[in-house]
Amino acid sequence: MTPASIPEAEVRSVADRLLASRDVVLTSHVTPDADGIGTAIALVRALRGLGKRARMVSCSTAPKETSFLWRPGEFEVWQPDVHAAQLKDADTVVATDLGGTHRLGKMEQPVREAPGKKIVIDHHAYAEPMWDLPLVVMGVSSSAEVASWVLDAMGVPLTPEIATPLYAGLAADSGWFAYDATSSRALSLAARLVEAGARPNDIWRELECRKSLLKMRVFGELLANLKADHDGRLVHVVIDRHFLKKHQVEPRDTFEVVNHFMRMDGVEAGALFLQLASEKTKVSVRSAGRIDLLPLAKSHGGGGHRFAVGFTADGIPFDGIASHVMPVLRREIELLDERGGSGVLA
Repeated sequence: MTPASIPEAEVRSVADRLLASRDVVLTSHVTPDADGIGTAIALVRALRGLGKRARMVSCSTAPKETSFLWRPGEFEVWQPDVHAAQLKDADTVVATDLGGTHRLGKMEQPVREAPGKKIVIDHHAYAEPMWDLPLVVMGVSSSAEVASWVLDAMGVPLTPEIATPLYAGLAADSGWFAYDATSSRALSLAARLVEAGARPNDIWRELECRKSLLKMRVFGELLANLKADHDGRLVHVVIDRHFLKKHQVEPRDTFEVVNHFMRMDGVEAGALFLQLASEKTKVSVRSAGRIDLLPLAKSHGGGGHRFAVGFTADGIPFDGIASHVMPVLRREIELLDERGGSGVLA
């Protein structure tokens, strides 16, 4: 695909602000992933290398498979009595891979009230006026790729310590270089990071080969419970609190199964409905590339990418949320058929 244009002026503004900063707090979204964490940790190390105070404060704990990305003192989980004062003292706050300000979770209000300049580095679609310097570029593989432009503008050399978390974010969020936003520029960046010391096989094994036997069994049961219609072109799975309690797993242990839907032959779209409360549901939807999902996500206050979106549905009984989403997806498949099977894919 043709890479999205680099917004040189915005990149320069973010780089200049970071160079002028003395104390920076970085953060990411609830249940941060390799891109959110990897991007933030790379920036932490770059800033510390320039003699600045920097650390990542996460609004929630991180998946254990990402723990290799940081060293002691680089990553902390939000504690109001400790970190509220740090936010007030910071002259710059940076959020990475956010996908919507509400995804700051417990840190949303403290970040809003922080007196320092606020930067967001992201590749998800959303608009929020609280950011002083928004660097949000859609159509890019990852937030790590966007951050690499900033590091280049800052004149920061790529060391193994910086290249490793950046590569983790780039590779994981591009689906290991398989998703539609994987451009020649993203692949060139991957080569640079490997040349700088990132070890692809080690990173892949850390992120992808640390799943517990319980988690794999849970995935198996979820896939066995998959519901399909439109001749298998539309699939979905429903996960209620009873399922989580029965298997003694956390909600985050089930998120990833939605990405496996697109590995099924002929599937155009798949959805996951995860119960968080009686009238609160996490909805994740994926498309094989011919259905643009952003309108659906935005209609529910969510966001993401054209072919991978998510939102939290509040105020709708759990047993009724699928009836709000599935008809939209069914109609999209019908429209595909009316167009003779042609779709987005660009």
